[in-house]
Amino acid sequence: MVTITDAAVAALNDVLAEQNKKDHLLRVFIAGIGCGGPSFGLALEEAATDADKTVELGAVKVVYDNELEKTVENLVIDYIDNEMGTGFIVEDPTAEPCGGGCAGCH
Repeated sequence: MVTITDAAVAALNDVLAEQNKKDHLLRVFIAGIGCGGPSFGLALEEAATDADKTVELGAVKVVYDNELEKTVENLVIDYIDNEMGTGFIVEDPTAEPCGGGCAGCH
């Protein structure tokens, strides 16, 4: 199942309040596929569709396409604020790194 860290929940609540979108859902989607597997993106949505699965993670509702259920089952949504940057990240801690040195690997 998708999980979300406390830091990500706090940052998301700040974004939702700033944008006046407190009732919106957090959509997880595949943003691209590289040699290391899929990379994921996040977006705010007003409502889920019939093709979606919605998961309530505390105060956050996460939505994704039903067909992605197995793909997203180990994902962790986090928020970082360090010398490398600031923002949301979506990672699969169980994913095998490709080790090929391509630009799309994580």
